[in-house]
Amino acid sequence: MVYLVDAHSHIQMETFDRDRDEVLRRAISSGVISVVVSGYDAVSNYRALGLNGKIGKVLITLGLSPNMRHGEDIEFVKSQIIENQDKIVAVGEIGLDSVKSRLSMEKQAKIFREFLTLAQEINKPVVVHARGAEKEALKILRKYDVDVMFHCFTGSIKILKAAIDCNYTVSISTMVCFLDRVRRIAEETDVYSMVIESDSPFLSPVRGRNEPSNIVYALKEIAEIKGMEKEELAIIIRRNTERFFNVSL
Repeated sequence: MVYLVDAHSHIQMETFDRDRDEVLRRAISSGVISVVVSGYDAVSNYRALGLNGKIGKVLITLGLSPNMRHGEDIEFVKSQIIENQDKIVAVGEIGLDSVKSRLSMEKQAKIFREFLTLAQEINKPVVVHARGAEKEALKILRKYDVDVMFHCFTGSIKILKAAIDCNYTVSISTMVCFLDRVRRIAEETDVYSMVIESDSPFLSPVRGRNEPSNIVYALKEIAEIKGMEKEELAIIIRRNTERFFNVSL
């Protein structure tokens, strides 16, 4: 059996309330030995923290998405991160979104910089959401001394290569199973710069809700793209994930 880590999920969401333990059991049974649960606002951060001690190895990141709800208390989210810095493996997701966010890019960039400064101060890596704004995000990130993971990367190959040149980590989602654009990104990404994520409950490669166990389908697809054995690729990707989050699983 291959052993993997789901580098980014939202299994704290209500859609998992009825069967979260079973979802985690399925992940373990499929070889997903750890699941990273990423917060994106005050409520989801709180719910993510509540998953500590759940079945299997659950890792937590806390952040504030650029697609935040109106009236979100930015300072409160910062306090969540500071107060729980010993319980989390990264700050995120944070970033920029030119597609869905209701905030101006100027306002998004200001908030993004505030959280990057905080991550730098507490010595945590960052999980970056950059949809339609990868170039702008990269320009800002280069000014900070933080380890970076581009979650669910869908940007241009030019920006991809620039990110890899910065030693940033690129997270390939389960969209690699059904989207040519993401297949091309997987093709162009060095395996030592790559991790895999489900972004559960979104982006399912099968009918219905996505869940961490489905990253095995992404592994299979990437192995075929790279012309590698799944077992060999899984070892590299798991080690990449452990290194980025500074954990040993």
